[in-house]
Amino acid sequence: MKLKYQIFIFIILCFGILFAQNKTTKKVTENKSSKSFKIDARPFLMESEKKVTEFLKNHPDYYMKLKLEKRQAWNFSVGTKKAWFASNLETNSFYSVPSTCRAVGTNCYIFVEDAIWNTRVTQSNVDAVKNAFDNSTPVDPNKGIYQIDTETFGNPPDVDNDPKIIILILDIKDGYNGSGGFVAGYFHSVNEVSGTNSNMAEIYYLDADPTDLSTQDGLNNALSTMAHEFQHMIHFNYHNGTAGKPVQITFLNEGCSTVAEVICGYPVYPQSYFNNDYNEYLFIWRNGDVVLNDYSRAARYTTYMYEQFGADYLKKFVQSSLVGVPGINDALSKLNTPTNLRFKESLENWFLANILNDKTINVAWGYSTSNINTVNAKAFFNPNYNSGNITVEKAAADYLTFQYGKNLSIKFNDSSGGKLKYKVIKYLTNNNVQIDSLTPNTQYDFNEFGTTVNKISFAILNPDISSAYSYSFTSKGEAETIELAYDESEPTGVLQLSDNDTVCVVFDGVNGANLDSIRVALRQAGSVHGGIYEYTGAVRPSPLGKVLVSDLTVTSNIDQKPPYPYPVPWPNWITADLSSFNINASNPFVVAFVVEGTYPQQNRIMVTEQPNTNNHSFTYLSNPSSGTPGWYILTNSNSGDSVFTYLIRAYLSFPITAIDENDEPLATEFQLYQNYPNPFNPTTTIKYEIPVGVKSKTGDVKHGMKTVKLTVYDVLGREVATLVNKRQSPGRYSVTFNAFNLPSGLYFYKLTAGEFSQTKKMILMK
Repeated sequence: MKLKYQIFIFIILCFGILFAQNKTTKKVTENKSSKSFKIDARPFLMESEKKVTEFLKNHPDYYMKLKLEKRQAWNFSVGTKKAWFASNLETNSFYSVPSTCRAVGTNCYIFVEDAIWNTRVTQSNVDAVKNAFDNSTPVDPNKGIYQIDTETFGNPPDVDNDPKIIILILDIKDGYNGSGGFVAGYFHSVNEVSGTNSNMAEIYYLDADPTDLSTQDGLNNALSTMAHEFQHMIHFNYHNGTAGKPVQITFLNEGCSTVAEVICGYPVYPQSYFNNDYNEYLFIWRNGDVVLNDYSRAARYTTYMYEQFGADYLKKFVQSSLVGVPGINDALSKLNTPTNLRFKESLENWFLANILNDKTINVAWGYSTSNINTVNAKAFFNPNYNSGNITVEKAAADYLTFQYGKNLSIKFNDSSGGKLKYKVIKYLTNNNVQIDSLTPNTQYDFNEFGTTVNKISFAILNPDISSAYSYSFTSKGEAETIELAYDESEPTGVLQLSDNDTVCVVFDGVNGANLDSIRVALRQAGSVHGGIYEYTGAVRPSPLGKVLVSDLTVTSNIDQKPPYPYPVPWPNWITADLSSFNINASNPFVVAFVVEGTYPQQNRIMVTEQPNTNNHSFTYLSNPSSGTPGWYILTNSNSGDSVFTYLIRAYLSFPITAIDENDEPLATEFQLYQNYPNPFNPTTTIKYEIPVGVKSKTGDVKHGMKTVKLTVYDVLGREVATLVNKRQSPGRYSVTFNAFNLPSGLYFYKLTAGEFSQTKKMILMK
């Protein structure tokens, strides 16, 4: 399906045409329902499991009496036929599944639904499941899921007086019809009490449709689910609602099951769901699609606790007679390797691990498990911001990151009475990291931001389990133009596209930014024509939404066409100034160009090749060699299925933001202030202001970015230093001049910006 459409793409080199064979295009699939994905079985089983909990609450001595019955073990053999009760998750009812025992292992009986034998399930599939459960897992070739889970968490229940677990492989009735969500497997506590639809057995249900046990991916998916659900079975043994065994809260039970997958060597539950949803109550458990975020959070938290305190913690936690936070503290207090940490302290460390993930700084502030990335902190590209109130949920954290600009000042306004904790993380240009605590309601000046510190993050922590609290912040600094670029290497050529095809790059929005300019890498002299558009949110039927700039022309007048091999860096980057359009770039936008004529008679935008990750380049093919006209990702199958990426970059600036009410408003004209101290030795500070609106000689008021130059001269008029030479937004700026290598004497500093020019004197006295 992914490779349904094919086209031939040609790479143009200066000495001729190299025909790239078997190039492919991939349709961009926006409809996620066309894929299969696992869904949570819990909502389907909830009603019947509530009845089990209620029954055991009313019969606290049920299992003690059951032991006196001395039930006879199953002692199944291969070929034994039996009909097992299973849940019809579509109708919330039970039905009978005729099945046959296809394997007997050390710790399991494996039955397969007769209706799917030798169609969806074969003997080799059964043997693979048995081997994983009994003998071998990715983490240990000599230990199966049964041994690892029981060693880590404890023993499963035993209502049938048979130590072997029954694994029933079947087509789970979950409403799956070829696409969308499906239940990969489940443990159902209804089988642990007597009743009309109970099997009175330790039984686990494993799906075989759409799960494909004949493929390694399908098998690993099933086995990961088996490790997960077997933990639920064990957990039930210690927290079933009978006397001294209260039912565990869902988050912590699911956390243990997700970490069971990790402990057995299967991948951690996808963390992308948590990385953007970290400011949620730690123990919340929801229904619907958002439950995926809860699984992700539970997997991360419990994996962290496992890494920090070992399997000893998990066993003591599962087997504790307490639940929730008391159960966590009970387990931590009984570790074989004692620790003074309890829930609150370990939670604060977890918060920092999620933003740092670096055990070299502190072993408590990172992960060893792969595929756990740092959270996606709220990014601020403009240091000037007034936040308004932000709520940090109970037992949660919020994260902010400032990455562009200079001389950041920030003040956190807090009314929590010390409940919220504030941490600053400074990422130094020498790759070191510094972490400090901040006091709220205090102004902090990070003058090193933009020089020796290239990024600053803030972690606002709420370890309180009972209440949420709010904070706000005001930040100031020097805003800078930022570059959005999705190409990762020098150009590799151009594509031989057809007349009236269209190429585009979709750019992420940056809150509060304006589109200042774009740069395009062109192959030769000549023009390309296109426009700027709002992004529709989907590549098909078209990424091009509302027109923001309808007539965009980028022209190169390069004297000589760059040769091949291509010079590094590529010399033919052309800038198009868009500042006069005042385009708000807070939301995603698209830069697109129409392909005109044939190459080399007409100019082309250069491409590079890179892995197909986070792709932003798309092409409209008006006449593909196969398939219908439409938008495609163009890939190069001859180079590891890499994608072609157009060399188009965007540059964003920041208009003036709201000024704190305690500040004086910006001047209505350019202002250059006297340096201080003056005289100085050897450093001094020069301040200046760029107004929001500048009146030109014709009387027009011009807004937005200005090209600013601040230069220092000696008494002979020789330039000795250029302190600023770039486009800047309206605002107040401060620059430090260090004259350590200059002799004492009189110097001049000059500010120019458009039609404005002003010079002042200063004295260096050593």
